[in-house]
Amino acid sequence: MTRRREAAVAIVVALVSVATMAVDHLFGTEGDDAWPVDPVAFFISTAIALTLVFVLFRFVVAPARGDPDRAGKRALVYGVLAVVTVPLLFLAIPFPFAGAAAALGFVGRDGRHRRRATAGVVIGALVVVLGLGAYIGALVG
Repeated sequence: MTRRREAAVAIVVALVSVATMAVDHLFGTEGDDAWPVDPVAFFISTAIALTLVFVLFRFVVAPARGDPDRAGKRALVYGVLAVVTVPLLFLAIPFPFAGAAAALGFVGRDGRHRRRATAGVVIGALVVVLGLGAYIGALVG
């Protein structure tokens, strides 16, 4: 069950990253932007975000599966990284960190650091939801 949840989180984060970069760099966030706004920036930012998703889920989340105690602590660390990288939202950088925080938090809820793990899940979810909301607001507004 844990692997399915991790895969679901990774897929959602990857899709959110691609969708937000399409809004930012293809459709544009200004009302008078011509389509496509900056396709090169779209491809670069999407490649960075998807690479981060792969690296974090392969080399951080997957190894933590066997140690819920460490996963709970790491969930909070990656949640903080997601918040700290919010100024890089135009490159979708916070989304992979937020996803890693949530996935680590789900694993860590079976360990001794349940509160830290839960905080990681909450922070990760908030960063994804608020970041996605900012792009949706820019698209419709």
